[in-house]
Amino acid sequence: MDGLWAFLAALGLLAVVANLLNLRQGAALRRGVRVGLRMAFGAYLPPAAILLPVRGLDQGFDDNVCAILSQAYPRYRLVVVADRADDPGAVRALEIAGGQGRVPVELLLSDPSGMGGKVNALRTALGGLRPDDEVVVFADADVRPAADWLRQLVQPLADTTVGASTGFRWYVPPHPSFWSLVRSEWNAVSANVLFDGRRNYTWGGSSAVRAADLPRLRLGERWQEVLSDDLIVTEAVRQAGLRIAYAPGALVATLEDADRGTCLEWCLRQMMMATLYLPVVRRYAAAAFAVFDGAVLLGLLSLALAPFLGWAYLVPAALFLVTLPATLAKSSLRRRALLTGAPHVAALWRAPSLTYAVASLAVPWVMLWGLVRTRRQTVVRWRGRAYDVRDPRHVRLMETAPAPAGSPGTSTAR
Repeated sequence: MDGLWAFLAALGLLAVVANLLNLRQGAALRRGVRVGLRMAFGAYLPPAAILLPVRGLDQGFDDNVCAILSQAYPRYRLVVVADRADDPGAVRALEIAGGQGRVPVELLLSDPSGMGGKVNALRTALGGLRPDDEVVVFADADVRPAADWLRQLVQPLADTTVGASTGFRWYVPPHPSFWSLVRSEWNAVSANVLFDGRRNYTWGGSSAVRAADLPRLRLGERWQEVLSDDLIVTEAVRQAGLRIAYAPGALVATLEDADRGTCLEWCLRQMMMATLYLPVVRRYAAAAFAVFDGAVLLGLLSLALAPFLGWAYLVPAALFLVTLPATLAKSSLRRRALLTGAPHVAALWRAPSLTYAVASLAVPWVMLWGLVRTRRQTVVRWRGRAYDVRDPRHVRLMETAPAPAGSPGTSTAR
């Protein structure tokens, strides 16, 4: 055999090893979920304050707020935070709360001297905490939690070495089109590191910290002139010498569809946030998807060479292209593992298998595109606002407009 064949065959064997390690990571995720579920039924039920920033009306807003107000938890209150008292989301949340009466609900207005946005809203809400708020929970208005979500999310905080507990989001499109499923799978990929103490992170739409830890986390100080709330929390917890714990039972559904533009803009924004505030995740993604993309391209090259240089080139082609079924197997393993911890989300999931498989194979190429596009980001557009992010620790608001109704916003890299 010639040197080129030997080189490609050796790389193909390395690709097989990488795929085996990838599947092993999926198995570890499944084990982590099972262990987490066994620890999710403790009696740690301290009074909690749920901080809910709102701006405009997300798709399914009423049902989402009703779900947050229907938690099987003995004592909690909801703090709705908005930039203006007449914000449609704030008005509607108070109307819904007025009809149920069990959970105390308070409206806070964001500090007008800040640059606006979610981080400013949360920073303002920290100043409105009460002495009996022992746990502070961060939630997004586009999540629909199960009735035991709050209990599941709080349980890991019974361990004093845990500085933050986090749930995760699963995008459940009511009409599962190709691009909606690309977003679902792109989002799910980041769950690979939820049990990895070096790379895991808090997700701001479903996370919690103890109020007693707030002075050492210094979130009020850190949440100034930054764009990401959760990645800053991740940084603060690690610097405080504490751990981040994933609560598999706190997985929540976001019931939204996405077209091509919405999906790609969302992917860009997620990648830019990681680039700005948690570059280790970007490096991890770049390495992981370089293996996939490179293996597929070399597999196609080997197939193309086979008719001309010898059919023996089908051997490295097969070694490289085993990446495709391995990726589908990993996707299925990850989905089954995460949804095992959240039967309510599993019951909502109705995606065609073939479309979801194609979407799963498209994600690495979308990821590669996102990595290239976000190398030198300067502007982020989010919920009608444009932010100058050239200095991620001193973000500047450039322009603002009303948040688009029923949309989570957009982002642009320049």
